[in-house]
This record gives sequence, structure tokens and C-alpha cells, in this order.
Amino acid sequence: MDPNSGLLDLVRTLALLAHPVLACGLIYWIWWQYSWRKKSSELKGELRKEALNQHEKMGDRLVWATFFVIMVAFIGKAIAGWRTNGDIFSEIWPTNLHGYMGPLGFILLLILARMGKQTRDARLEGKKFSHLKLKHGRAADFIIIIAIIHAFLGFLYIFSVL
Repeated sequence: MDPNSGLLDLVRTLALLAHPVLACGLIYWIWWQYSWRKKSSELKGELRKEALNQHEKMGDRLVWATFFVIMVAFIGKAIAGWRTNGDIFSEIWPTNLHGYMGPLGFILLLILARMGKQTRDARLEGKKFSHLKLKHGRAADFIIIIAIIHAFLGFLYIFSVL
């Protein structure tokens, strides 16, 4: 089948849609992780310790899941380029703000995770960590804003590539 024909190329479409579908789940997970800020003040004692431990584990997993979703985006663009132009590199490079924000957002997420680990380490070593906790929380606020903007731009971008 000629990918340039009037019919939609199902493989290309599915490859391009894999990223936004996975990203919706990722956005939910990021929001769930972010909701720790509210939960942390409501929980006490052993329940809080368990929830904090879960928050720290999920933070590490979230970084890897984000990396996976970004890789799916690049693979989807490579497949789209191959199906459309016969060249996997023809559509892989970012051409808009949404495309550039993904890797940039991932770098910011890595920094956020590092800040979280620094906070945890200071807490476990008995050092003062309130300033680290505050910085980690503010960085999380910024990541949430960036993620929402990125998701909105991605939603708009879907219409131009499909």
C-alpha cells in the first residue's frame, strides 16, 4: 500500500498515537506522585513512613517510565518517517516546541529526582533537610506546569501529524 495514498496508513497512525496514549497514563502518574505534597501533611506515624517510602520508590520508577514514553515518541516518529518517506530520520527530529520540551522536561525530571534523593539522604543522615524539601516541592510545581503545557501542545500537535 502506498503511504502517500488517500487512505490513512494504519501502522503510521498507531505508531504516532502510542506516545500520546502512554503519555496520558504518565501524566496521571505524575499527578498522583505530585499529590504526595497534600498527603504528606495529612498522614502520621507509620502510615506516613510507608507512604513516604512509596513516594520515593515511585519517583525512581516514574523517571524510567518517562524515559520509555519519550523513546516511544522517537520510535513512533521514526516509523512515521519510514512509512511516509522511506527514511526513519525524515521525521524524527523535533520541529516544534512540543518536540523540544519532551527531552528538556526529562532533564528537569532527572533534576527533580536528584533533589528528592538529596532530601531523602539528608533526612536519613539526620541533617537539616527542610530547605531541600522546599526546593524539591517547588521544582515539582514547575514540572507539573511544564507537563500540562507539554500535554496541551501535544494534543494540538496530534492534529497536524495525523
